[in-house]
Amino acid sequence: MKISIITVCKNSQNHIEKSIQSVISQTYKNIEYIIIDGASDDKTCEIINKYKNHIHAFKSEPDHSLYEAMNKGLRLASGDFLYFLNSDDYIFDERVISDVVNFITKNPKSEFIYGNCQTRSPLGILSVYEPVEPKKILDEMLILGDFPIQAASFFKAELFTRFGNFSENYRIASDYEWYTRILNAQNVYLFYYPRIISSFYRGGLSSDFRKVFPEVWAIQDKALVYQTDYWKKQRVIKLQELIIKTEQLTKEANLLAANRQNIINVISIFNQSFNRIYQSNKFNLNNRNN
Repeated sequence: MKISIITVCKNSQNHIEKSIQSVISQTYKNIEYIIIDGASDDKTCEIINKYKNHIHAFKSEPDHSLYEAMNKGLRLASGDFLYFLNSDDYIFDERVISDVVNFITKNPKSEFIYGNCQTRSPLGILSVYEPVEPKKILDEMLILGDFPIQAASFFKAELFTRFGNFSENYRIASDYEWYTRILNAQNVYLFYYPRIISSFYRGGLSSDFRKVFPEVWAIQDKALVYQTDYWKKQRVIKLQELIIKTEQLTKEANLLAANRQNIINVISIFNQSFNRIYQSNKFNLNNRNN
């Protein structure tokens, strides 16, 4: 079984090397590695060329969007299953691809396999993201909840033949739109593999909810899978729940901010008192010495 791994990048000199090394260190060797660069003007291409003997296809040219670059990679791929690894992400350990292939072999109907991932915040905070089981994905997708992350998902190549490549009409959420297409079908086999697949950086475009949600809502308006009366009601219910949750989080954040300010005030008073005592003792000590 051949696995095609596709990485798209632009000006990724700070992260691309770790991403590449996580691919070439895999114990499973039937891997086709494809890198699509958007005409970087930093040292990204220089770093990539260091590993050219491990890369089966490399293009560096201008593109109009992330998804145009991903589609270029799709057209070059010849694997049985496809995996997209962002340039600021990396495969979690050297046995991931081998374990995924074994999982697919044991579950031969698998077409869309997804697992867990480690997430890294811009502040360096680590956590483990565990998506929901397949039957709950559509519900979670309504509010960008715990549905599969692309960096922890493997797709049978035939799915792109059946449902087409990524739409290039969206800047951030075209993978979300592609998910709605395949989830609208009744004969796609999704399997959840409870294993950490990758380390995912939560600081990219998809983490900016102010930009993501307008695209997501526009996609939901058109997606066939969400046009039934049931899903229209669920959209309203989920949005109401999101608003309530946001208000609760805002209150909690304000309370934490108030508590933080109280602590700062106490520390300030303590420092002032300490300084007064220190200065008084210093004055008395000087008088005794005189």
